[in-house]
Amino acid sequence: MSVHDRPQLGRLIVTPFATIGVLAAVLVWEVEHVGSILFAVAIAAGAVTIGVLVARQLRRDIARVADHYSALLRTADEQSRRADAANRIKDEFLTTLSHELRTPLNSVLGWARLLASGKLDEAQTGRAVRAIERAGWAQSRLIEDLLDLSRVVAGTLELAIRPTAVRPLVEAAVDSLRPAADAKRIAVSVTVDPALQPIAADADRLKQVVWNLVSNAIKFTPAGGGVDVRVSAAPDEMRLTVRDTGIGFGADVAAHLFERFRQGDSSSTREHGGLGLGLAIVRHVVELHGGTVIASSGGDEAGSTFEVRLPIRLIDAPAVPPVPAMPAPVLRGVSVLVVDDDPQQLAFVRDTLERQGAVVATASSPKDARARFRRDPPDVLMSDLVLTGDDGLSLIRDIRRLEQESGRATPACALTSLARNEDRRRALSAGFQVHVAKPAAPSEIVRTVEWLARARVNNPAQRH
Repeated sequence: MSVHDRPQLGRLIVTPFATIGVLAAVLVWEVEHVGSILFAVAIAAGAVTIGVLVARQLRRDIARVADHYSALLRTADEQSRRADAANRIKDEFLTTLSHELRTPLNSVLGWARLLASGKLDEAQTGRAVRAIERAGWAQSRLIEDLLDLSRVVAGTLELAIRPTAVRPLVEAAVDSLRPAADAKRIAVSVTVDPALQPIAADADRLKQVVWNLVSNAIKFTPAGGGVDVRVSAAPDEMRLTVRDTGIGFGADVAAHLFERFRQGDSSSTREHGGLGLGLAIVRHVVELHGGTVIASSGGDEAGSTFEVRLPIRLIDAPAVPPVPAMPAPVLRGVSVLVVDDDPQQLAFVRDTLERQGAVVATASSPKDARARFRRDPPDVLMSDLVLTGDDGLSLIRDIRRLEQESGRATPACALTSLARNEDRRRALSAGFQVHVAKPAAPSEIVRTVEWLARARVNNPAQRH
């Protein structure tokens, strides 16, 4: 019902009274001026007819008003149910998020306290370190999924399209999950069509799709089951199929399988963890590539199949080759200034670099960093972007202005928890050469500093 068609309550009240008033005035006039009984009867009959017509119209208008407000009530009721459902999903998600964050955190704190007690033998110490590392990476992946979700919602998830060899990408993703599969005695097979040529895709995002689908299959497959990963090539598309012998799903779950925050079982008694974000991210990444993803299952306990179809768009450029194994890094004598307002982070980076022979100075504020830089310029600068009292972007701009007179350009790395593409662009535009997102492995920190130090040595204008 449009705005112009909506019945007005005022009209429903005014119309009958106005009609009665007009008829009464006509009857009074007739009695006073005509005095004809026949004419009065005719006027009365006309008045009755008009009254009947007005009453019918009034009834229709009242019915329209009732229908209109009934529709409004139904709409309000439906919106209320949707809001309740959204609130329930939000509450379930927050509960699950709290659980998924606290579980690895409990492992980290528990093992850390046992290590601090000094009562663990060598085997127990190794097990503790591995448990802490697994918990840390679990939290890191959870945070990455949340960041990806925010990019999906904001429409800022971007692809870096380049020629991509699919086989090594798929094998690397599956190999990283084999320890989890072996722990459940799940056989994982991989078959890649040898005729498949490099395709135009974002290698990192495509690897994320494979990892999420295979990880999902392993999670929902009971011990002793199997997961089959196949990549085939058609004339105009590539097909990635992940099939498992797991618990499967029913039609009610299939309808919401790729929605954010939705899980087949989100109760406190569920058997499988996770936030319910992986498949939503898979769908979005696949659609950004111009492809589709579908899921099918024979029902509960009948396994499931996920199929990704991507259009094959070839690029006249060689595929990015796998990164060859690199020799051990050499940082002996390289001076590094590390800037961070977190004492634990400073100690971690300092110990990591000093173990490789670097000479490390630390600063906990931009003011301290500027003073140290003026007093003893380092070979490499490594700074966070979020600092107390100022930020890393202002720090690197000030340092670049200081260096203009001497013609020096100290290689700099932004080691930060600000991991969005926008944050990376801002860091590089401000004067950093490299952007590394936290958490970063010790090997990544060492390799980055080594690369920056070599870049300085190979550029005579940057030597001091």
